[in-house]
Amino acid sequence: MSNVIAVDIGGTRFRVGLFDEGGKRVRVSEDATNRSGGRPWMLAQMEREFRTFQAESGEPIRACGISFGGPVDFAGQQVTSIVAPGWENFPLSSWVKETLGVPCLLDNDANAGALGEYRFGTGRGCESIFYVALSTGIGGGFVCEGKVIRGKDTLAGELGHLPMADSGPRCDCGARGCLEAFSSGSAIGKMAREWGERRTDVMPRMVELSGGAVERVTAREVALAAAEGDPIASRIFRDAARWLGRGLLTVIRIVNPDKIVLGGGVSQAGKLLLDPIHDVLDERKSAALPATTEIVIAELGNYSALYGAVALALDAR
Repeated sequence: MSNVIAVDIGGTRFRVGLFDEGGKRVRVSEDATNRSGGRPWMLAQMEREFRTFQAESGEPIRACGISFGGPVDFAGQQVTSIVAPGWENFPLSSWVKETLGVPCLLDNDANAGALGEYRFGTGRGCESIFYVALSTGIGGGFVCEGKVIRGKDTLAGELGHLPMADSGPRCDCGARGCLEAFSSGSAIGKMAREWGERRTDVMPRMVELSGGAVERVTAREVALAAAEGDPIASRIFRDAARWLGRGLLTVIRIVNPDKIVLGGGVSQAGKLLLDPIHDVLDERKSAALPATTEIVIAELGNYSALYGAVALALDAR
């Protein structure tokens, strides 16, 4: 029996897992991502966990798979992120091969999340799934017949930058009206804080949940307050979910997957997110364009991308 190593490098969490060749979890180590430590900290952490797992298991490690929370050149197997210090054009798979002595496959977290759910989660048995990573931003990954669809410039699945409104809020990419500017975790938090700056009297529960400061309100506090029935929080979250519903309708009309799988931190809102999405789909359904695509919450939760890294490792052997 031999094992594989899976690594999930995220903006907030850094996970390294040991899995057997059937994809069964043996052990997972999880830490807060040391962003100030940058690439040196992450590489050292990866090597340390690899050596520890190898020594403790007594079994050979055959391959490594990595999910990276940022842009990746899959063909070149390197990180291309320009926002993560020290990572731009870094040949991560080559580093793993040279340092740890095992083959490696690397992909971005949205594609990895899609692959993880397809192989090990709610996508098992499906021909195709579209995975949506709802976090600080919005990412997407499309798997059809077992293959991640990447597109000519590896831009397939970039749901967050689907143009929704010419006069909408400005997105971090520089454009106006991207879906990410309406429905991401950062957008939800921003909308709540803008409400608070205008009318602190109408959002006491969100402020209370954030520790008493309007400027600390995030999507988490909005979701918690909405779940308690707070009217302003409910409105903010419902509006964001309805915009997302419009984006998902576009996905259904273009690629018509068996399932759309919602992952990432914002997806933990569950019914608060799903109900407005289904309302939009019901309002816009067409007898001429019947669709049976299911919209579900990720079965693997926060571990979709890690299990995607498992799939990458198994493919790298």
